[in-house]
Amino acid sequence: MGAISTIDYVIIALYLSGMVGVGLWFAKKHTDFDDFFLAGRSLTTPLLITTLISTYYGIDVLFGDSQLGFTDGVVAWFGYARPTYAFFLVAAFLLAQRLREENFKSLPDILDKYYGKKTRYVGAVTSFIYSLPALSLYGFGMLGDVILGWKPIVGMLVLGGIALVYTLTGGFWAVVLTDSIQFVMMCVVLALAFPFAMNLIGGFDSMIDTLEPNYFDTMGDLSTWLIVIYASTGLSILVEPTFYQRIFAAKSYKSVRNALIIGIFIWGSYDWMITILAMSAKVGVLKGLLPGDVAPDAALLTIMVAALPAGALGLFIAGVLSTEMSTLDSYCLVAGGNVAYDIYKPALKPDATDIELIKTTRYGILLSWFLGFAMAVSFEQMLGLWVFLASILISSTLTPVLLGIYIPSFRRPLAGFFSAGLGLLSTIILNIYIMIYGTFDPVDETYFIQWFGVDFLQEFIMYITIPISLIGFFAGFALDKGGRS
Repeated sequence: MGAISTIDYVIIALYLSGMVGVGLWFAKKHTDFDDFFLAGRSLTTPLLITTLISTYYGIDVLFGDSQLGFTDGVVAWFGYARPTYAFFLVAAFLLAQRLREENFKSLPDILDKYYGKKTRYVGAVTSFIYSLPALSLYGFGMLGDVILGWKPIVGMLVLGGIALVYTLTGGFWAVVLTDSIQFVMMCVVLALAFPFAMNLIGGFDSMIDTLEPNYFDTMGDLSTWLIVIYASTGLSILVEPTFYQRIFAAKSYKSVRNALIIGIFIWGSYDWMITILAMSAKVGVLKGLLPGDVAPDAALLTIMVAALPAGALGLFIAGVLSTEMSTLDSYCLVAGGNVAYDIYKPALKPDATDIELIKTTRYGILLSWFLGFAMAVSFEQMLGLWVFLASILISSTLTPVLLGIYIPSFRRPLAGFFSAGLGLLSTIILNIYIMIYGTFDPVDETYFIQWFGVDFLQEFIMYITIPISLIGFFAGFALDKGGRS
């Protein structure tokens, strides 16, 4: 118990080799750009279930949920994870059908149709930044450090590099197939992990006896504002580039709707088990079963290393790798598409062939990976990085996309351009400002700055930038006299 054995390394090596093999197998099987980027628009409900769940449950969620569960308890599920299910329901019944009615390939496609090329380019930059695989690479660094004993940068390069290889070669079909494998791995991992962790700490009774009562308070000790901020990041689902990609790749609207409804139950179960496992890690620390200096976002890994026997630990590590590779590949592919389809083709070469688009998409994938690596080494904790990326996407695209979809008379070029542009710029400027001039609080694990005698957290920025985007939209609407059909 508590150490990686030879059999664990064999299991991990076989899994990683298999992922690369999938990418190489699909490398020469693409007939055109639609096939490479959207799997020929042929995804059925079962494939959508596996790729949606795998994509949204990478190490960022695995460790983000567990970080909050470790420090605050069940609020990680009730206050952080649960609100996202409501947004998935909204997407299933109010959004997906409208998006399926038109022949879009990407989020910027929507902005182009409603507001024109300038807004398309702002949306493409926004989608590209949001899709940078920084969270995934951050998680690989943590995984390599805690379990494999590597320096974080080595984990990012080696593990992230493997995911990069099969994404570059295989395209969206490779992503979908590996997501299906990874979905199974995720389920096996949780089935294995739960009983071993409970056995290590002495069961639920020990958890109740050891933890403070606030750990079982549905809202915990977090401030109402912070809970609202965490819940609001779920708004990103309504404009999420990888989610849109799967809607456009689906065989029909019914396939998307059914996949989302089934997925909500699986997501809920997954989040709950992660929360309980993180709380069991806290028990392990308090009882001296785990080191006292365990970082909150590494707690889940630490208790698994301590609890799982040889073989089971290898499956767990492979499962954790699978959750993150399924996220990294999806986001890198979307970012590559932003470069090739949303910027290169309309701005530089409207008559680009499918071969040229696929080649440029691969260049974009590489660019996104390296920029994501740079961002991953710049942040001190994962939850803050996630809030930063979510705020960029929400602040710049939520207003123009939703108003454009539901109120056609609002589709005026300056309205979309001002809204998207001001939302993007204000989010970047305010985040940089607070990270330079603010103070990092190791307790709340966020930056804060005092404005007018009040502590302003980095997570609060979205409540400034969304109104800025909304004001920009209506200012542009008022100035623009020419609408779009």
